[in-house]
Amino acid sequence: MPITPTQAENSTINETVTYTLNATNTCGGSETKTAAIHVTGSIEPIPDVLLQSVFFPTDYPTEKSPELGLLRSQQEFLTALATGFRKYLEYDPDAKLSLSAYADERGSNPFNQSLSERRVERVKDFLVSRGIAQDKIEVSSFGKEKPLDKTAVTELQSQNPNPVPGNRVKNPRATWLAYNRRVDIVLLPKNQESRRLYPNSAPDSDILWQIAKPGESAVGQDQ
Repeated sequence: MPITPTQAENSTINETVTYTLNATNTCGGSETKTAAIHVTGSIEPIPDVLLQSVFFPTDYPTEKSPELGLLRSQQEFLTALATGFRKYLEYDPDAKLSLSAYADERGSNPFNQSLSERRVERVKDFLVSRGIAQDKIEVSSFGKEKPLDKTAVTELQSQNPNPVPGNRVKNPRATWLAYNRRVDIVLLPKNQESRRLYPNSAPDSDILWQIAKPGESAVGQDQ
């Protein structure tokens, strides 16, 4: 019979469980015994899965170079996500990650659809390279459909713990566009969504934010 501690989760266990055993026979005899079991140890917390949306610079990845555009700050986040998710699978083997990619409003619908498809595949490939099985990742892409509107971006920036650099305060349109060049992540089946907070303090955030397409040397692959 398994022993279930009465103490709360995420705590040290030090308790005694007492069992009472009753026995009878066909002659009418009976006897009662007790047994005490001392239980020690600890209950480990369920690992956290760090969920943060991933952002891309303008027009990356390209069709010619689909490996480009996932900047170092975003790679570091995805590495932490993969580490946490692998541990989380020990507690919920059925868990999955759902990735949804978007593009900003510039360009045609076909161009942005293809661009968002490359973005979601780039994130998926990176997670697979960090030990996540392909069947644990679902993907979808929406191009420039379903954008975050300007009011939503303003609200997100107001909640952002990282201050907005001064050069961006006077260009809210560039910030709005930057917020829509992203891949959102959802932890299934909990439906826990990634935070869509722009990485204002990341060393490469200016490259992610700028309106013009950066040169390939600025977005080179760095794994």
